[in-house]
Amino acid sequence: MKALRILTVVNVSLWTVLFLAWIPYSLQVGFADPISSEVRWILATTAVLLILLGFVRLRKRRPLLG
Repeated sequence: MKALRILTVVNVSLWTVLFLAWIPYSLQVGFADPISSEVRWILATTAVLLILLGFVRLRKRRPLLG
């Protein structure tokens, strides 16, 4: 389980770096730029997957029926 926690921290860190690099790029070239659109799609998909991972981890910690 510790390896999963480390990979989650690395994934969130990389997502944050990409997000922080994408904002100034998009402001400079515009949000309709093809590269900006692809990065936005990657960021959105990864964010949804990270949220789902969080729900799975929370559910595994708590028993279903008390």
